[in-house]
Amino acid sequence: MKIRRYYVQDMKEGMLRIREELGPEAVIIQSRKVRLKGLKGFFAPRKLEITAAVKKPLREEESDYLDNPRFQKKVREEIVELKTMVSRLMNKGLAPAEIHDGEQEELHKWRLRLRQQEVLDEIVDQLIKEIKEDFSGEIQLTEEIIGLILRNKLRKHLKTAPEKGAQIQVFIGPTGVGKTTTLAKLAARYTLHFGERVGIISIDHYRIGALEQLRTYADITGLPLEVVMTPRELQHALEKLAHCQRILVDTAGRSTMNLAHIQELSNYLQNLPPAEIIMVISATTKSRDLKLISENFRCMNYNRLIFTKLDETNTYGILLNGIYLTGLPVIYLTTGQNVPEDICLADLDKISSMILGEGE
Repeated sequence: MKIRRYYVQDMKEGMLRIREELGPEAVIIQSRKVRLKGLKGFFAPRKLEITAAVKKPLREEESDYLDNPRFQKKVREEIVELKTMVSRLMNKGLAPAEIHDGEQEELHKWRLRLRQQEVLDEIVDQLIKEIKEDFSGEIQLTEEIIGLILRNKLRKHLKTAPEKGAQIQVFIGPTGVGKTTTLAKLAARYTLHFGERVGIISIDHYRIGALEQLRTYADITGLPLEVVMTPRELQHALEKLAHCQRILVDTAGRSTMNLAHIQELSNYLQNLPPAEIIMVISATTKSRDLKLISENFRCMNYNRLIFTKLDETNTYGILLNGIYLTGLPVIYLTTGQNVPEDICLADLDKISSMILGEGE
């Protein structure tokens, strides 16, 4: 048995050094944050201390040392040291001791963290189950290693879509989620960043404020704006804007519980050419309400997602929940009211970091 201690910046560096020096059979016994001794260590950031061990087979020429007293003494010392470490870990409740229906403590900590991010319980259960099945007995599942595994698994569960999509984009969703502001941001993005000819259509004749907002924006930017009152007028407006490379359609917000109003809006889209029907969802939406939204708006055949108001919350599980409940990809995220700055493409690394509480 060979036992080594490593002082490194993070677990990734430690794993690399352990594999290089002890090989793939090595096992991590303990990891903790420590401050190095001496004046220099006092002022320097704390290091990650990792204790690893490996049982290495003896080479043939080493077999003669089995009966050597010095060799036997060294083995006894290493065994005593290993037992002491295991005993100390057991007393802290950080070793083989398992809790919560046989769940390791480090796994349970991540379960709680995902729940705090309001990730749906069925998703949390699935992620933890996958880790147990895939890595049980292979490596020491420290809290940091579980975080790295979860990041990779989240990337596989998340979905994003490319920015270059259909010519027609229709923005739907509940009231107050920021559809009109999001449309204005994208109109500016397509016009200024990509040099596209952009046209705007509004079928929101319920909110005078939203229509005036679009009129003001269209006047400032010089973009053509068509206001329609019936499904037939929508077809005429699309024909008038056929020369545009991108046509953005704003719709009235609908109460999630008012299925009649949702169906009325759906009638506008029945004969629409191939388009991206984008469901706009506020990141402040409750999980139980998200289930209703995803189901009650399904008659509109939406096929893309945008999450808004990420600046108004510090829980981001809804990003994963929305993809899980709809099976659809996210295109954009918005983080404020500024036009056109506060919008960005959805990114797998960014979203997974937010869900794991590692910053925005």
